[in-house]
Amino acid sequence: MASAGEPSLYKPYDQFILFGDSITEMSSNQEMGFGLQPALQDAYSRVLDVINRGFGGYGTAHAIKVFPKFFPTPETASVRFLTIWFGANDASLLGSSQHVPLDVYKMNLARIVQHPATVAQKPRILIITPTPVNEYQLQGFDEGKGNSHPSRVNSQTRLYAEAAGEVAGSLKLPVVDLWTAFMTAAGWKEGQPLIGSREAPNNEKFASLFTDGLHLTADGYRIVYDEVVKAIQTNWPDQAPGTLPQVFPGWTEAPK
Repeated sequence: MASAGEPSLYKPYDQFILFGDSITEMSSNQEMGFGLQPALQDAYSRVLDVINRGFGGYGTAHAIKVFPKFFPTPETASVRFLTIWFGANDASLLGSSQHVPLDVYKMNLARIVQHPATVAQKPRILIITPTPVNEYQLQGFDEGKGNSHPSRVNSQTRLYAEAAGEVAGSLKLPVVDLWTAFMTAAGWKEGQPLIGSREAPNNEKFASLFTDGLHLTADGYRIVYDEVVKAIQTNWPDQAPGTLPQVFPGWTEAPK
C-alpha cells in the first residue's frame, strides 16, 4: 500500500463511452467478425477504455432516464469521448410502442448533451444518426416480433437522421451521418427512388449491410467505424487513433 505522500498506484484509463440502443449493444458481438466496440478498443489499445452502454429496444425516452444512472462523475472516471446513437427505435411508425415523436426525439437528444452529468465531464461528443432500414428484410424481422404491419420505413428513418443532424448543428457538435453513408455505399443518389424502400428494387449491396433490415452485419459496422474515426480525425486530430500516448510506458521504458 502506498504510504502517505506517495502517489496512488491506481491509474485509470480515460473512457470512450458508446451510448445507444441494440445496434450499439450488438457492436460488441465477436461472432460478427467485426464490431464497432472491439475495433475502437483495438484502435485505442493501452490508451482508452471503450465502454459499451448499448440497451436493446431503448429509444431516447428511455435514454434520458438511464443515462445519469451509469454515466460516471468526474471523481469516478474521466470520459474523453461520448457517442450518442439513437433513433432506430424512435423512428418506429406511429402506433408502435417504441415510437417517439420527432420533436420529442430532438428534445431528448439535446437533454442528454446538456445534462448536468455530461456538462460536468465535458466529453468530446459525437451525435450519430440512425442507419437506414431495408424494408425487404424487415418483413421477416417484423414477423418474428409478431408484427402484422411494418414497424419501420426508410423514408421515416431519414427524417430522424436529419433531425439528429439538426440537433448536432444547433449544439455545435459533430454529426456522424450514417444514414447517408450507408445509402451512398449502396450507390444511391439524391433524386433516385429510395434504396431500402419498397419503391425501389431490393439492392444486394444494401442488404449485405444488415442481418434483418435493422441490425448490422460486419460490413455495416465497418462503415460505422470508418465514419466515427473520420469524424474524430476531422474534429479532434490530436485525439485520433495513434496520436495519444499510452497510459503506461512500453516495456523498455517501464521502471524496473
